[in-house]
Amino acid sequence: MIKYRFTEEKQIVLHYAKALGDQKTIHIINAGVVSSSEEAIHLSRFFWKMVDLSVADIDNGVTVCGKKDLEAWNEYIMDSIRSYLRKSGYSKEWEEQSDLA
Repeated sequence: MIKYRFTEEKQIVLHYAKALGDQKTIHIINAGVVSSSEEAIHLSRFFWKMVDLSVADIDNGVTVCGKKDLEAWNEYIMDSIRSYLRKSGYSKEWEEQSDLA
């Protein structure tokens, strides 16, 4: 199960998944588990797309889920997702997608 340090992390991830119309990520986050290498790759790619969107939101002073300090929240979310993927045996998928980002 994906464990978040803060409950707001999941809310922020779902906000961006909805903004991108990313039903697969919404499903993964709501299920709380990644069940394949393909899903690990998808979630990793999503994270970096989310970061790009949040940078634009930061630049435009947008508040997301009541939060303005999105850089810090990106770090928390990265720690949660990366830790989960590593513990679940998907380190390679995370690292490859992070290198491409």
